[in-house]
Amino acid sequence: MRVPRTSGDRGATRLTVVVVLLWAIALGLGAYLIWHSQTNASSVESPTTSSAVAAASTTTSQPVTTTTQAPTTTTTVPDVLTVAAGGDVQGDRQVGNFLDKNGGEAIFTEVKPYMEPADLAFVNLEGPISDTGTRNGSKEYTFRSRPALLDGLVSTGINMVSLANNHSLDYRWAALKDCIARLDAADIAHAGAGGDFNEASAPTMIDAPAGTVALIAASEITVSFASSSTRAGTYYTSSPNKGLLKNVTETAKKVDFLIVSLHWGTEYSPNANSHQISLAHALVDAGADLVLGHHPHVIQALEIYNDRLIAYSLGDFVWDWHSAYAGEAFVLQVEVPRDGPPSGRVIPVFLNRSTGAPAIVTEDTADRILGRLKSLSAKRGLELTRDGPILTFGDPGPEWF
Repeated sequence: MRVPRTSGDRGATRLTVVVVLLWAIALGLGAYLIWHSQTNASSVESPTTSSAVAAASTTTSQPVTTTTQAPTTTTTVPDVLTVAAGGDVQGDRQVGNFLDKNGGEAIFTEVKPYMEPADLAFVNLEGPISDTGTRNGSKEYTFRSRPALLDGLVSTGINMVSLANNHSLDYRWAALKDCIARLDAADIAHAGAGGDFNEASAPTMIDAPAGTVALIAASEITVSFASSSTRAGTYYTSSPNKGLLKNVTETAKKVDFLIVSLHWGTEYSPNANSHQISLAHALVDAGADLVLGHHPHVIQALEIYNDRLIAYSLGDFVWDWHSAYAGEAFVLQVEVPRDGPPSGRVIPVFLNRSTGAPAIVTEDTADRILGRLKSLSAKRGLELTRDGPILTFGDPGPEWF
């Protein structure tokens, strides 16, 4: 049986409905406010994001103009090596007296402008620069150069010397060892002598603007000075010179330019002998780019063989002489290209009889020196051209002096 509702029951029911509706509206409004707040927050971009989006939009909608240019190379490597060369140098006897009074720089004053500008400036150093050692009494002529001579080499720009000659051991190994240490300290490259054969025969290297330059220096004079695996001395070589030629071939493969210096020939003879000529040609065929000879104490011919220059004897360069013929000398300036024939100049020099100091000469003395070298070289097939006070060959560039 159904129980009938009273008026109180109906009032209570209405109240309940109202409360429920109000509660539902409150819940709905709260949910809406939460949803609206989250939606607004997600639509606000940070400055970084906004910029990135803008940049991306620009990149995809418009072509990008690149303002950075590719780097350009402003440094070029010269393809020509410049070499200045002089002959035999010693700092003993009357030359030593001059050095004691005037210092090392004074001995090279006049030739410095012709040597210093070169990438590489070379001389043959006869006798160690030292103040130690015991004189070799078995020799008639011995040289030990004053330490001041080193100052002269440095100030003149001479940065490469040969020690392969018949005076390197005039004051035994003690003086030669001291000389090598002094050259190393002065940053002057040297070759041709050392504490054993490996050191004596090793090429010395210089990094020049045109590339890496090696010097191999050897001597055919005074076999008693020859180094061995257990003995200090010079890089001694003799016919058929197979070891030297092999050394040249192997070294040439490792460097840009190779200079070979030879102490050879007959003293005071103006003519290169047949052995000098055949060996010089073999050295060029083996890879030498420039051959510089010394020992005769007088000048001998220049020759170009297979596009490479050979100077059979540069004569003396700093020496107190007993014959005016031996006082004739020159500065050889050579431009050695990677390919093709060399060019260069010959600047006449005459040595002071008592002091040995080299001086640039003109007029009659220059005529005599240049005329002699021109005649000797013509016999070897090289026509030297007289250009005022000097001789030239090839097509030399601007003057160095």
